Parts: sequence; structure tokens; C-alpha cells
Amino acid sequence: MTLRLTILCENSVGRPLGLIGEHGFACFLQTPSGDFLFDTGSGLGIDTNAELLNLELANLQGIILSHGHYDHVGGLAKVLARTGPINVYAHPDLFSPRVSLAGAKPRQIGVPYSREQLEQLGARFHFSREAVALTPELMISGEIPRTTDFELGDPNLCCADPNGIMHPDPLADDLSLFIKTDQGLTVLLGCAHAGLINILEYARQLTEGQDLHTVVGGTHLMFYDDQQFRQTLERLDGYHIERLGAAHCTGLQQASRLATHFGERFFFASVGTVLEI
Repeated sequence: MTLRLTILCENSVGRPLGLIGEHGFACFLQTPSGDFLFDTGSGLGIDTNAELLNLELANLQGIILSHGHYDHVGGLAKVLARTGPINVYAHPDLFSPRVSLAGAKPRQIGVPYSREQLEQLGARFHFSREAVALTPELMISGEIPRTTDFELGDPNLCCADPNGIMHPDPLADDLSLFIKTDQGLTVLLGCAHAGLINILEYARQLTEGQDLHTVVGGTHLMFYDDQQFRQTLERLDGYHIERLGAAHCTGLQQASRLATHFGERFFFASVGTVLEI
């Protein structure tokens, strides 16, 4: 069976089917080992979009959460209402309090539910800091080593210490999904808070240098300055990626620059996008 990825939640909509766009991300995976969901969006469109795209949430084998921000976990309660008890894979820091300083005043942007609420709805959490081989095709990255000197993290994302003092959020829980295929490695990103190049380097390390074929998801390049963006492009060119699909937190301006640079190898991973790998 061919692996199929369908973008369920994203900031924009690419197909005229009545689909809903929202600030968030979710991807439905159909694999030889069953169906899985990577992230759940912010909760506005996950169930409606799944129905319109003829994707059955009730039959999921598991849910992977890339990190603890509302725009990736906000739809989890709606999904659990369809699935009942189900395994949910995430990092132990998933429920850490999160704050964004972008805007007129600080905003709470963490998981909009308690762990207890989600467990009552059927979530069976499996937390790991290490990489997890979920199926023969799917590997959850675990914590991403931060090795580059130019991927410094978003300065507007913070967390509070016990005294209420704000500090930069390390977002150690930022996970990606590495998908092994006959064509090469596909990397599915949530927001790439760990740094896009850090993630791709770790993907190749965990898969013994397997070639990168497709990279898709949120790249969090929207806050990069010109120098950081150029350094990212230089490193991306070295991987000879066949397909690059930008979504969500890439930002429209940076996505357009990627489109110009990669030409036909680039695509916008909007709601309704289907990839067969």
C-alpha cells in the first residue's frame, strides 16, 4: 500500500470543497500499519474537514502531538470524541505553560485542556524524550539536538518560572515524524521550533543517512532575518530535497521566497493537499 498524507488543518485552504482554514496544523496519515493523526489543529476544522475529505477519525490507530501549543493540540478533544480510548504519543513537557509575547499583551498559548480532562475523554498518553519507532514506516523523533548556530528559536515564545518571571521557552517537546519510504525519507513537521536544519540533520542521523525526499509542514521561518534565511537555504540545498511543502508558521513572505528558490519542487501544503509517497 502507498502511504498517503492529507493535510487536515492549516492556515489556508487549497480545494473548493467547503473546507475550513484555521491557524493550526494537522495531517492524516494512511499507512500499511493503519491510520494515524499528526497534530489536531486549533479545533475549528478538524472534524468538518475530515468528513469532507472522507477520512475516518474513528478508525485511527494513534495520535502524535508535535508540541504543546493550542494550534496543534486544540482539536484533540473533538478527535477523542470520535475515537474513544486511543494511544497519544508526545513529549513529557507537552503540558508545560506557554506564553506568547507577540502582540499588545502576553497570551496563553499552551494546551487548552488539562491532562486529566483528556484522559477522561480517552487519551492514553505515551510520553518519551527518545525516538520511538511507532511502525516499520513511522518514527517519532523524540527531542531534537540543537546543533546549528543560527537557529536560535522564536524570541516571542516564553514560559514562566515558579516566581512568574518570563524566560525563553526551549520548546524541548518539539517533535517531528520521520517516514521511511522506497523513495527516501519524508519528514513531517509540526512547527519546527527545534530548527528546520536541526530536525533534518537528526532525521538523517536516526535513519543512518537515508536521503531526504520530502519535507512538509510548519517550518517556523516567519521570524527569521535575511541572514538566518540565507543560511537555511544553503543547508537545504545540500540535501537535494525532491519536494518541500511549506505550511502554517512558515509565513507567507518566507513561503514565497522558498517557492522562488525551489521552483517546481515547492508546494503550499494547504488544507486538502494529498501526498502519496
